[in-house]
Amino acid sequence: MNNFYYYIGNGAYCYANSTSMLLSSIGENIPSSLIEVLTGVGIGATLIRSKNLLYFNNQTLLPDLGLTKALDILGFQYQTKVFDKPEDFPIDELRRDLKISPAVIGPLDMSLLIYNPNHKYLKGADHFALAYDLDEKFLYVHDPAGFPHVFLPLKQLKESWQANGVSYKKGYYRYTFSPKRIESPSDREIYERALNFFKKIYQEGETQTDRNKYGIGGEAIREFSAFIQKNGLKEKERGHFVYFVLPLGSKRALDYFKFFEPFNKELSRLKYQQSKIFGTAHTHAVDKDWSSLTKAFLNLAEVEEQFKNALLNF
Repeated sequence: MNNFYYYIGNGAYCYANSTSMLLSSIGENIPSSLIEVLTGVGIGATLIRSKNLLYFNNQTLLPDLGLTKALDILGFQYQTKVFDKPEDFPIDELRRDLKISPAVIGPLDMSLLIYNPNHKYLKGADHFALAYDLDEKFLYVHDPAGFPHVFLPLKQLKESWQANGVSYKKGYYRYTFSPKRIESPSDREIYERALNFFKKIYQEGETQTDRNKYGIGGEAIREFSAFIQKNGLKEKERGHFVYFVLPLGSKRALDYFKFFEPFNKELSRLKYQQSKIFGTAHTHAVDKDWSSLTKAFLNLAEVEEQFKNALLNF
């Protein structure tokens, strides 16, 4: 393929990596790059106006629900449990369920995952991991942030798993386990299911978003671009982009490019273009070149709208 290059390397794919590990426990080797795409989490853009934070996803669909949607598209049955109150800490129930299957747990508050040497600097950052064993003192996990076979005291587990600093959580102590394949869709069927799902994400974003609280799509990106042009970015704001949002956005867009490429050349092309702009924006943000970063964000807004329109017209 001329002038198109795949990327192999790290990315902040905690829920996709954890789900891929879960499926490998039943002999299903599904790459996390495909799972990440099928969650739909990288579709769209959202500006949270109260926090002045821009994310490249749709606020109507976030990881805790996206990962189960990916399992649905791939043809798996599974169990998900979630609890109503913080006092409903399901330690005995989880212990029984881990005898059946490992479990994807999350969202977690990364600042309380004390085996991570940087945990003190990660307050409020959301995370997912694969739990595989539990005794009277510790939960044992494979953490896809680079920490296999680590363990967490139950006190820290409870506090982290409450995820009180994670805005999108729905209930407490969510976990997904016991996957079972119930159908084997073809690649074409997976593509068609995903395409319908992605359209629904955009459609629900339009109808279910409180525009006083959130900007969405190209509008959101342009609004934030104007903010950068006027104010630049403070160090915390810049960190949000250079350590997370922009490199993650670039990798995600490349995985969408690869997913669309066999079936839809236009959607694939737009995602590749978007990935390149994310990389450009990241480089300018690291360099604190606010003028160039503003232009890159305006380009992202244009490509986001082109992608949305192309998708909805198929």
